[in-house]
Amino acid sequence: MNMELDVLKEKWAEHDRKLDISIRLNWQLLTMLNMQRLRSPLRRFAVLVGLGALPGLALAGWLGQFIFNHWAEPRFALPAILLDMWAIAMMAASIRLMATAFGIDYSQPVAAIQRQVESLRVLRIRVTEWALLTGQLVWWIPALIVALKAFWDVDAYRACGTAFLAVNVAFGLALIPLLMWASPKFGDRIGREFAGYNLNAAKGFLEQLRAFETETSPTLE
Repeated sequence: MNMELDVLKEKWAEHDRKLDISIRLNWQLLTMLNMQRLRSPLRRFAVLVGLGALPGLALAGWLGQFIFNHWAEPRFALPAILLDMWAIAMMAASIRLMATAFGIDYSQPVAAIQRQVESLRVLRIRVTEWALLTGQLVWWIPALIVALKAFWDVDAYRACGTAFLAVNVAFGLALIPLLMWASPKFGDRIGREFAGYNLNAAKGFLEQLRAFETETSPTLE
């Protein structure tokens, strides 16, 4: 009788071990499938950011040629240099965002991946904010001066008048502190808009995955 009981206990223990292995394997498979779902929006984000850097590369090259052609005319070369620096900075920021997105380690625990995605999301928001703030200095007057000269051979200083140009530069500078003041007031909404659909989708999916993992993950002993 004792021998039969011992055999039964061994079979039961073996069954428990197999069941535990099966649960662990199923959990690992579920985690891998969830990571595949997470990769999709982050890959789309990285690809879109990379594609967005291509116009910046073309613009930087074109401005470089313009600067070379008008190097002896500082009133045209200096606005072009300002525009070129902005284009290069935005291109570098896009490359950094793309590299960060591709560099996320999906083999880490969900909490660690959450931190990486949140860091990427914050970086995206900061890049967009600074692009808008610094863009107030280059999108209007420097771009106007360069475009008129490059495409129509028109001197913006004479056509528009230095007073007009100076007032608009001052207006652009005045917008910067206004935008900086408004940003914290609408921080959550601006953050969602600036982060973009793919990063927000990845963030939301990770939050769901973390909650699911906490509730259902097997206890590892």
